[in-house]
Amino acid sequence: MKPITLITICLAVIFQFNNQLVFAQQKDTVAKLTVAQKKSLKHVSLESYEKFKASVKPLIAEMGEKQIVGLGEGTHGTAEFYKLRYYISRILIEEKRFNHVAFENDVTEMWLMNQQLNQTTDVTALMKKYMIGIWQNKETKELLDWIRTYNKSHKKKVSVNGIDFPVQKPDIDVITLLLKKAGINSFQKEVERLGAAANLQDEAWFGMNQKDFKVDWKLLNQYCGQAYFTADSLEQQVKKTEMETSLRSDLLLAISNLKQGFEPFKPKSKYVSRDSIMAHNTALMIKGKEDKVIIWAHNAHLGKKEIYNNAVGGTGKYLLKLFPDNYFVLGTGTAIGEFGATTDARPVNTTVMLPYKLEEPIKGSWEELLGTWSKNNVYFFTKAFNADHLVKPQRFVGYGTKSGVSLYDKVNLAELYDAFLFVKESHAPTML
Repeated sequence: MKPITLITICLAVIFQFNNQLVFAQQKDTVAKLTVAQKKSLKHVSLESYEKFKASVKPLIAEMGEKQIVGLGEGTHGTAEFYKLRYYISRILIEEKRFNHVAFENDVTEMWLMNQQLNQTTDVTALMKKYMIGIWQNKETKELLDWIRTYNKSHKKKVSVNGIDFPVQKPDIDVITLLLKKAGINSFQKEVERLGAAANLQDEAWFGMNQKDFKVDWKLLNQYCGQAYFTADSLEQQVKKTEMETSLRSDLLLAISNLKQGFEPFKPKSKYVSRDSIMAHNTALMIKGKEDKVIIWAHNAHLGKKEIYNNAVGGTGKYLLKLFPDNYFVLGTGTAIGEFGATTDARPVNTTVMLPYKLEEPIKGSWEELLGTWSKNNVYFFTKAFNADHLVKPQRFVGYGTKSGVSLYDKVNLAELYDAFLFVKESHAPTML
């Protein structure tokens, strides 16, 4: 359980409340697309992979020139967003030599999944064990099944990765596994202490989904604060210990991810944004020019700037600092239909996503404007579409069940995304 996440949520709620007051005062009129905006819209075919591929050639050409491509989602539970990102990922892998697909999921959980993906006969079981509920659907499984097939016939394998740090126990599992593989047993006491703190923290994280669970913040601060320094000490010792280079690299990755989770509990800890950490974790995948990364995460994270008065998001901003002119982000959105969501306070691997009806787009929003176009599915390059730098409300639905006015923020699409894919009517994903 991460205090920085709680701070982010509180700030977001404040700004969403202010936005609600503003949006309620908007005029009850439907905006119309300009001639220039209509010209920038390009139809997208959802009939098949081949037809979709033919309809997005200019988009793929732009993406393929970059080392990192962010594929956003306007909700954490829309079937079309999963399906079309699978199609785009496949094209980028086959034609543009991308070799990493990274999810808004824990780093070491995805490391463990990647070690087993190419050998498993049960992808569903792996997904339920290592991926949070938002990814546990048949549309995402299509991508993972395809990656397994691709890897069987290609020397350059595609890896699946994580960029987040919500749980701690998988870090301990990876550290234990790699130390054993390296034949090192001199860090047993440190790993035991870290394991105790990791279990305590994960118990609180999962416990927040239970109504009567109470977090013992004093105990968490004590154990996890101390654990940060233990992990830091272990990291320094591992750097000095002789072992195979690849083993050391993976071991340090797990320790780093563990420290990211413990850091908020460190005494006098400075605030470190979740988005800057996710950008850092993405950068660790780039070891040379041959490495190219596709990220699946929420629009709010992958956008090139924060939203809600700089309180939320901005992984894309940090990526641009680390990789100037080498990051492309596609946002996605929808107007009507349904979406998958949960009442869980924290998304975990046991989270179940159920279908909910999307509320109608609010007046004056980007969703309302794009919904007036006759074609159901389109994409556009944001600079051409929004050459006048208009600022309108955009909807940012997470994994929760709400989709109304409180989840909008006023944005300039061209400042957030390089391109945008819009599906007028969408559906909840098909859960495993």
